[in-house]
Amino acid sequence: MVTPPPSWSSVLQGIIKSAGERQRLSSALGVTSMTLSRWASGESKPQKQHLIHLLQVVNANQRPELLEALEHQYPDIQSWLTEDSSEHIPSEFFAQVLNIRTTTTESLRFWRISELILKQALAQLDPNKLGMAIKLVQCMPPSPGDKIRSLRERAGKGTLPWMADLEHDVLFLGLESLSGYAVEVRHIVSDDDLRQSKTFPAIQDSFEVSAAAHPIRFEGRIAGCLLASSTQPGYFSQQRLNLLSTFSDLISLAFEKEDFYPSHTIELRVMPKPEIQRPILANFRQRVTNKFQQAMQHQQHFSNAEIELEAWKELEAELLAYNTPQSDTLNQQ
Repeated sequence: MVTPPPSWSSVLQGIIKSAGERQRLSSALGVTSMTLSRWASGESKPQKQHLIHLLQVVNANQRPELLEALEHQYPDIQSWLTEDSSEHIPSEFFAQVLNIRTTTTESLRFWRISELILKQALAQLDPNKLGMAIKLVQCMPPSPGDKIRSLRERAGKGTLPWMADLEHDVLFLGLESLSGYAVEVRHIVSDDDLRQSKTFPAIQDSFEVSAAAHPIRFEGRIAGCLLASSTQPGYFSQQRLNLLSTFSDLISLAFEKEDFYPSHTIELRVMPKPEIQRPILANFRQRVTNKFQQAMQHQQHFSNAEIELEAWKELEAELLAYNTPQSDTLNQQ
């Protein structure tokens, strides 16, 4: 005999057994504890917006069970959750970005602007916390006389199942990636289901299902792209693509003019798969430390940013060295 799944109200009963959690949820939802208890007992039914908000504010480890139970009573709840968020970015936010751009010192400007914009983009593109990563992907500066061969994930924010801060989860991307394609063609690109995609066989991580990327541009030059990845198939509606485009334009303010490259200098190559990259990238900090020590021994004066960039260039060269015909074949499988 098959045991029927628990009702969503009984799941809610379990969640609000704790008086502290009941109080936290009632405050977050703007309802009384009595109202929560009535929902849990089945005496009353919450409005659609309250249900959506409940899923937003409940603890992340309790959300899957509650969502599964809600789906039995409200079969459309998944479509409610994926309805387009507001396409309007608050004017106060634009003012905040411009204020940081004009008042922050050069050494802090990139991080302060990118942090602010990535947070806002994530909040507006994934308001119901279905699972999204927003990453700033930047062109790797070329060696003298050479061209740009790869992109590097430089900053990022996420909602579960991704980590909240993705700055240290770095990969190099190239022609095999949606980001690389967006930079090459210089316009927004998207894929409704990377699992079925023939164009981009390399899914960068196990959570990514649909994705969109928009180049970061200035005066016809390219600095990289803004990449958004979702756990949901077909998530990037035209409205969300419009939002991503605006955030990409905004985040260009984080860069210096020399960070933008003419399109003829960009010739990306295929980069190794993540499982090949991660063991190599794991020693990045040790490389930086070694370079600092060498510079001190030779009484050379380099900034932290300069030494880190040299370490990234070394790592990029090692990864590009994997691109023999044999490894290219492996990357394409």
